[in-house]
Amino acid sequence: MNGPNRSQAARPATPPVPQYETKAFVYCPICTHTVEGIVVATGKTAKVKPGQKCSRCSAALDPGYIMRLDRAA
Repeated sequence: MNGPNRSQAARPATPPVPQYETKAFVYCPICTHTVEGIVVATGKTAKVKPGQKCSRCSAALDPGYIMRLDRAA
């Protein structure tokens, strides 16, 4: 009766996914050019690091698309 139930059962701990920053080409939606920016990659997902500005028009790159991210296989 007082034993562990399914939600409290011992589960193997999953190791945290490494998070790293790398340079990539990001599409600026304002000036429609591809500029270099820093991308934060976590596992299979990659997002533009918040707070960056476009080198051509000084617009925020937060909503930009990642066009090319070079990753080793």
